[in-house]
Amino acid sequence: MQSETTGMEPRTTDDVSNTNNRCHCGVEADGGVRWFDLTGFQRDILVEIYQMDQPSGQAIRGRIEAEHGEDVTSTRLYSNLNDLVDYGLIDKGEQNRRTNYYEVTNDGRRLVEDTARYFESIGATNPVAADGGREQTAVDVEELELRVDALSKGLAAARESDEELELRVDAHSKGLEAVRESIYELKDDLEAERQERRLDPADQEAGR
Repeated sequence: MQSETTGMEPRTTDDVSNTNNRCHCGVEADGGVRWFDLTGFQRDILVEIYQMDQPSGQAIRGRIEAEHGEDVTSTRLYSNLNDLVDYGLIDKGEQNRRTNYYEVTNDGRRLVEDTARYFESIGATNPVAADGGREQTAVDVEELELRVDALSKGLAAARESDEELELRVDAHSKGLEAVRESIYELKDDLEAERQERRLDPADQEAGR
């Protein structure tokens, strides 16, 4: 069956349902799409398709409604499915003339699996659950953002310390240069005085 991938730029359908999209941490697919670039609903869809065998749109819809207890309109579902196709995370093919099937691409599978390993490696709650991680995502993102904030503050403090050290080094360098100039001036004055004494006849007569 011929799969369809448009390669279009990512869109932001259903963005308002997930406030955690501001976090762009974690791994990304080869196409540049990261886990938190997706909305919560898109992550739910991706994980469901990952766990199913070439499901139809209606099968995906039924599974999400059963697991999340919410009604999913056809417009919302297929708009987000098309987004995931555009991202290169899922492919769409024809089961028959009236029904399409969906399956994750290599990029989509890699994104789901690498994200799970990534969160496991940092000790955060795994967001790649059967529900796409909606319930745990807020906790995970908050934890990661606190870590990023702490690291950012530490980096800022280190930079300030470096700047202060550079100022001190610069001041010492200027002081050392001033001392060197004074030494050169004293040497010049001493040499000039010696020259004058050699040329003074009175000094020469006194020296006899």
